[in-house]
Amino acid sequence: MMCAALGRHTHVGYCRAEGTVCDGPQLQHINSRMLPLPDRPKDYISHELFWERTGFQDPYTKEEQTDFAKCDHLSQGPEHETSQGVAAQQSYCTLPMFHEPQSITQPSSAQGYVSTDGHDFACKNPSVGHQSFHVIFVIDRSSSMSSSDRQPQRGTPGHNRIRNRGYTNRLGTVYSALYSFWTARHAALTALADRRGTLPRNDAYSVILFNSTAHIAIANDFTASPDELLDSLLTHEPAFGTCFDVALRRAQGVLENYWSNERSPVVIFLSDGECAVSDNSIYDLAQKSLALGKALVFHSVSFGPNAASYYLRRMADIASEVQSRAPPNPLADPGAGTCSYTEAIDTIRLAETFLGFAASLQKQRGSLIRA
Repeated sequence: MMCAALGRHTHVGYCRAEGTVCDGPQLQHINSRMLPLPDRPKDYISHELFWERTGFQDPYTKEEQTDFAKCDHLSQGPEHETSQGVAAQQSYCTLPMFHEPQSITQPSSAQGYVSTDGHDFACKNPSVGHQSFHVIFVIDRSSSMSSSDRQPQRGTPGHNRIRNRGYTNRLGTVYSALYSFWTARHAALTALADRRGTLPRNDAYSVILFNSTAHIAIANDFTASPDELLDSLLTHEPAFGTCFDVALRRAQGVLENYWSNERSPVVIFLSDGECAVSDNSIYDLAQKSLALGKALVFHSVSFGPNAASYYLRRMADIASEVQSRAPPNPLADPGAGTCSYTEAIDTIRLAETFLGFAASLQKQRGSLIRA
């Protein structure tokens, strides 16, 4: 039957609250409009509550009912992905369907972890692996980044600090994404250290802020806290024009000056895309990395309109071409090893998208609705 085919799932029901908060152990209010009758409020409801409201006996077995009552969020560790025709071995959150966020320092299993959005998994933490990185963030702070069409999301780490400093714009969205990235990595290492002893942060962070010129705001940092890293950025506001070539040359300088064979180079280039760039600039950067001993992983992220993204896509394509010439890296994590272009990424998923940090994935929730 339909529920068995869905596995862990929710149903959708019309909201029965009248001016009160309707979230609870068996339901979660849906804030967006949904068909049918999009103007009528709806809730996600549990399998148990769905059958209780029908007045009929639940036809599923006790074992199935127990599974349906559990959370439908999935771990995104690469070991859970389908590989060479072998079906994915999925790892679900161990908590009830509509649970409160779990403390990141209190996983239920000694071998498990809690994701940054509060889901508990019994598998290993995908954000702490064998590979270390030098992550070079190249951030556009030209005047076009003052546009307010992208803003830091409420409830995300550092939201109040960023907005209170006046960054209710594209640049503030980038700062929020970076802070989420840093706090996710820091929290994962802290939780692991609590159980296994002190672990140093092996990743190095550099940040280049650019407009018509390029400034190194953070260089090869191993020790600063997420708050300290964010403070290093909050004095830099949007201003002046844009030059991708200048930014890429500065990124190449940072890559060369702080090269380490212990760390794989990653460049995350964040912009609204409104600038041309010479192919030679990205070729030089990617080929220099390869000559030093490791292929560059280059991620371009657009916070602007799709029509302005051609050169961001072009940079990722060229970096991917150069990367394809390199011998495979046995330590490379699948989520971090491929160059990419991403459009309009939201502020909470930067770590998840680029380095496979510990944010969970959520299944497409069931849309079974009873009129």
